Order: sequence, then C-alpha cells, then structure tokens
Amino acid sequence: MTASGVDRPVDRPTAAWRTLGFWLGGAVLIFVLSIVAVGFAVPGVPVALWWPAAGVSVVLVVRAPPHRRAVSVCVVLVATTAGNLVAGRPAELSGLYGLANAIEAAMLGWLLLRGGRDARLRTTTDAVQFVALSAVSAMVFALLIALINITLVEGEPLASAIITCASHLSAVLLIVPLALFEGQPQPPSRPGESAAQILVMLVVIAAGIGPLSPLPLAFLVFVPLAWASLRFPPLFAQIQALVVALTTMLFSRLSMGVFDPARIDPTERAITVAAFVAALAIFTVLTTTERNESLRNARTAVDSAEQSAEAARATAATVQVRYDLERQRQDFLSTTSHELRTPITIIAGYSELLSDAELPAEAGAWVDAIHRNTGRLAGMLDDLLAFSRTQAERPRPLEIAASDLVHEVVAHHTSSATARSIEVDIDTAEEMAVFADRDDAARALGNLLSNAVKFTPAGGAVRVEISGVAAADVMFTVSDTGPGIGPDALAQVFDPFYRGEQAEVRATPGTGLGLPIARMLARRNGGEVMIVSLPGHGTKATLLLPRSGRAVADADQ
Repeated sequence: MTASGVDRPVDRPTAAWRTLGFWLGGAVLIFVLSIVAVGFAVPGVPVALWWPAAGVSVVLVVRAPPHRRAVSVCVVLVATTAGNLVAGRPAELSGLYGLANAIEAAMLGWLLLRGGRDARLRTTTDAVQFVALSAVSAMVFALLIALINITLVEGEPLASAIITCASHLSAVLLIVPLALFEGQPQPPSRPGESAAQILVMLVVIAAGIGPLSPLPLAFLVFVPLAWASLRFPPLFAQIQALVVALTTMLFSRLSMGVFDPARIDPTERAITVAAFVAALAIFTVLTTTERNESLRNARTAVDSAEQSAEAARATAATVQVRYDLERQRQDFLSTTSHELRTPITIIAGYSELLSDAELPAEAGAWVDAIHRNTGRLAGMLDDLLAFSRTQAERPRPLEIAASDLVHEVVAHHTSSATARSIEVDIDTAEEMAVFADRDDAARALGNLLSNAVKFTPAGGAVRVEISGVAAADVMFTVSDTGPGIGPDALAQVFDPFYRGEQAEVRATPGTGLGLPIARMLARRNGGEVMIVSLPGHGTKATLLLPRSGRAVADADQ
C-alpha cells in the first residue's frame, strides 16, 4: 500500500500475508509501545514522557486503504486502551486516553490525505506542511488530555498538556517519516564516512546527554545529526534521530548525567526532554527532506541536460544531413548546367552561322526559332548556375554609379521590350552610387526588369526609378502595367522554382529562380528585394542596395 492508501498489484498469497502483517503487526506494536510508554510516566504528572505509539498509530491510519481507514482508527482505539489497561491505568482513564489517541491519529490522517493528496515527503514544502499539521494534531490531543486530567486525575494540567503535545509531536515526526520518505539515488559517501559519523554521534551522546559530562550539552547532537542528514540517505538520519530520542528518554528515566534529580525538578526535566526531542524531530524531518529534494532536483537537472544534449545532437545530425543534401543539390545543378552549356553554345553558334547563310525562306524561320529558343535555354542555365553558386561565392563590392547600372541593365533588355512594343522609361534624376558587387547588382536588377518585361502585355509600359532611402540605401524601383499578383502567389514568389498562375496560363518562359536569385544577391550585398502587387494593377519590385561598405560587412557577418 502506498502512502495515499492505494494498493499495488501483488500476488494474492503475498497480499494476504502483507495484509495480516499490517493489521496484526500494527495493533500489537501499538499495544506493546503503549505499555512501555506508561513506564516512562513523569512523577507528579499523569502522562508519559514519550508516546511512540502515537507515531505507529498515524502510520496505520495513513497506510490503510481508504475503505478501511475507519477500521484503522478503531484498531488504534482498542490497542491503545488495552495497552493502558495492562500497564495499570484505570479502565475509564485508559478508554479516554485511547479515544484521544484515536482522534489524534484520525485527524492527522485526514489532514494529510484530504482531497486525495499524496502524503509522501518529497519536497521541503511537504515537510513543512507535515510538521505544521502534526503540531496541530498534537495540540488538539494535548487539549483533550488536559480536559481528561482535570476531570479524572490530580496533577498539573498545563504541564501535562505541554509534555503530551511535545511527546506526541516528536513521536509522529520521528516515526511516521520512515513510511513516507521517497528515497532518491544517493551519491557515494567516502569509505568509512558512515562509521566515522556514527562514532562521533556516540561520543556526542555520551558527552552531551550521558554520564560523561555534568554540563547540559545536548545541543551538540545536532552537529553529527546534520552530518547524517546532508550526507546519507533520509532513513539513516531519521533512524539515528530516533536512537538519540530513545537514548535521551532512557537516560532521563535512569536519572543519569544531566538528568540527576538533584539538579532539576522532575516536571521541568520532563518538559525539557519532551521539547528537546520535539526540536530534534523537527530538525531531522526538515533537513532530510530538503536534502532529498535537492537530490531529486539535481537528478531532474541531469536528465534534462542529457535530453537537451541528445536533442542538440539530433539537431546537429539533421543540420548535417540537410547541409549534405544542399551541397549535393548545388553540385548537381552546377555540374548539370556546365555540361549542358557546351552543346547549347555549339547549337547557338551553328544556328547563328546558318542565319547568315543563304537559305530558303522556310528554312530561315526554322533557324530563327532554333536560335531564339537556344538563347532562352542559355538564360535558364545561367539562372541555375547563379542559383547554385550564389551562397558559395563572396561578393566583391565596389562603388557603382546607380544611373550607369540602370542604363546597362535596360540596354540588355531593350530588344525584348521593343519586340513586344513595351516602353521602358528610366528616371535617374538624382545622382547616387551604390557599394556592391557589380555582377550581383546587375543580375538582381536585371531579373526584376526581365520579369516586368515578360509579364507586361504588348503595348504596356515599364518604369525604372532611382531614389535614396535615408542616408544608407539606394532604392531601385521597377514598376510595370502587367496583370499583377494575387495575395496567395505573392507569398510564394521568393520560393525557388515557384511559377505563378499567370506564368503557367500564358506559358511564359522561365525557371522560377529569377526573384529568389535577386533576393539572395541583394542580401549578400547588404540589401533586400521586396514585391508589392495587386491583381489588375501591375507590380512594383524594389531593390535596395547600400551606399557604404558597412552594410556589406554586416551582411557577411
């Protein structure tokens, strides 16, 4: 059974023996401890100096299955009453003491398990709550005992209340955690460290509590106890604290060392011993639980670090695979493009020779078609080559007059624009210079102008403008009167090999690499390419290039 009263799956014979041992063993242990504890009664005060049966009673209630919890309270009542009777207490008093003990165990069990909570001590917060709830239950029990003693027994009700509160609190805090601790893997201790710690504890007990010193040095036990709490498993420290408590009770009962009756009044001695053992119990529970929580947090941190490292390794492996695939793709494009360029160049050369020769009119049209389409194919190969080497090569920036760049690019596309009666207008009123790789800048602007010419209907117009942006950039704007681009297509125009609906419908030649190449070329020179368009209202493409070399350096970094 767990601390929350849930049965774990076990074999039926084993479960039967465990159930019998749990109920019978618990009842017998409470009965025997009640008899023994009565023997530690304080002269002049009708209560025991320590009541370990209280701790066993709470364990019985907490560990009992939920549907048998009421039975466990009844077992506590019967066993405690019987123990008091056998120890020689009156029947009426024994019954009332047993009832008070059962009420305390039932109350603490309900507080620990209310709402289906798990009573195990996992965190320092759990330990603080456990100590606080145990103190509340012990105070309720002390109040009941004080009322009983006022009614039935002569003595000091205040002293008996203080002693019973402290004795029951210490018993619960020293015994119940033995069943509630959730152990964590412990770091290995040094060879002989546990033996050394036990030896130090024995010496301190003999000197601080036992007969070796007449001075009240009991506080010294907290030093080796802290050693045990911070270096060894929780059960080791908890059992050691329990041994210290039992030893203290024994020396007090035998009136040895600092417990000599000639030096301290019996009632004061009882209150002092009960308070000392309660403080010992509180210290041990809190320190051992804090240590346990630290180990669990450390284990969690290690596991998290290992998972993060594994995830990082997996990410690195994925990145490496993607890098290898990208390199293979670029190698394929470059190799294929180079291999195709030679036969295309030969075809273009021979078609040009044929166009200069005397051929029949019909054959001349064929040669023109061969030459025209060979040029288109050569342009497509240029795009593939540019796309494959754009990210591998570094730009060589220099000062370029913006107007010279525009006129050079426009001149290259004049023939194709004239063939379709498209007017290309240039506005270079402002003299400016850009700092970029000349081939990159020309190709990026050329791709934007090529797209504008290709998608502008015959008789349309294309306009190229130059303007400054702040003090750092030069803006080249290419506007056309084409059909424009829809929102969905506009979001994909920079995806490699993407061709919009207009390109497919009108069978416009191209590879879908013009805009991606233009953007990559602009960005590696510290610039940018942007597209603005509305269906039916044309398209405006903007190329930004830096005026200074600082932007290029920043882009390379």
